[in-house]
Amino acid sequence: MTGVQTCALPISAARGAGSTLAAGEWACYGTGGRLLIGLGFRVVSDGKYTDLDRKNSGTFTLQGGAITFRGGHLDGQTGRNLRGNRFDISGSVSCEVFH
Repeated sequence: MTGVQTCALPISAARGAGSTLAAGEWACYGTGGRLLIGLGFRVVSDGKYTDLDRKNSGTFTLQGGAITFRGGHLDGQTGRNLRGNRFDISGSVSCEVFH
């Protein structure tokens, strides 16, 4: 990845099973708020995402506050505790809409 873009994207909702995940660019942060560039992604449409370079794509499903990624660079990752425009991948990694 080449880095995180500095422009904010519009936040419109992509509909999933029982919840929503905002369309646009998402950033993931580790301990101490450190930006984890390799985990950033872009929700492009209902249930679809790409990496920030738009070269690798995959899908995601939402159910009961959990986000399951299939294909793409997040294949096999599960986000939990979806609250607003934020979720956790682990106890030390969280992702949110990039502003």
